[in-house]
Amino acid sequence: MDIETLDPESHHLLSLLYPNLVRHHVEDPHMGRLKGVYRRTWYANQLLVQSFKLVLQALQEVQVNPLALGEMALVSTCYADYGHRPVYQLDVLVPRSQTLEAIDTLLQIGWTAHGYRPQSGDRLWKPMPFWKDTPVQNAPNIHLNLHNNLFQAAPQSFTDEQLWANAVVTQISDLSVPVLSPVDQLLHLCLKSNKEQQQRPIYWLADAAMLINLMSQEADWVRLVTQAQRYQIILPLRYFLMHLQAVLHLPIPDWVLPSLDKMAISYHELLEYNLMPDNKLLLLKARMVRLRQRWKGLFTSQRASTL
Repeated sequence: MDIETLDPESHHLLSLLYPNLVRHHVEDPHMGRLKGVYRRTWYANQLLVQSFKLVLQALQEVQVNPLALGEMALVSTCYADYGHRPVYQLDVLVPRSQTLEAIDTLLQIGWTAHGYRPQSGDRLWKPMPFWKDTPVQNAPNIHLNLHNNLFQAAPQSFTDEQLWANAVVTQISDLSVPVLSPVDQLLHLCLKSNKEQQQRPIYWLADAAMLINLMSQEADWVRLVTQAQRYQIILPLRYFLMHLQAVLHLPIPDWVLPSLDKMAISYHELLEYNLMPDNKLLLLKARMVRLRQRWKGLFTSQRASTL
């Protein structure tokens, strides 16, 4: 098969395939082209690393406590070097109380906001803007997502604090930066996978496999299950792990999926996340909850109109 005719998802994995083949001393006529893909990925990621480093440094200098997320965090913690996995966008999490300061700092160093621009009196739970780096000369556009919230759980302040308390420190270029722990990265990945409402990209499965390889202790799996319950993302985690086990046959502890299957699903979670179409019991429960909510809202509005 010609490498150039591969679909985008498969082509994404070529950067990871090349070092694996080298490690196993594989010789093939395609090795030269695979090496070129690997080098191109490494070079492109280095450009993103430098841009991301400037953002993180600027935030740290004004006492904002950034936490690296997403693809750059995955590459920096799970993969051997920046040539193993393409990075398409940058993500950073800041404390909710420091959101406006973080935005102002990004504006001051040349980033431009697209969409919603929060003001000092705005409530900080509103969706954050989409950021795009201002091109310098002919430099390509660089996308940065600024987050001030990942998981919903009460009390929210405690949940957010735990992300930083359990974070691990990694090196992005020569800068020490906290990133989500492997457990929280996996939870974030499965939540993102569920929200996409489409077939999971194959490279997300590779990312999940790399994260699971870092979860060598039983305590990691215990925390994964308990945090999924706390964040009310039992369903996304359950289906994501089922998919991983079916496709990649990963060594997931025997007790994990049965434990998730026995956990009570909150009404909020049933309404928030899509359910697998073959789970008729959960689908029926979700429909009943939706119907109950609609009747409750209708009754409340009618009662208010008569007062």
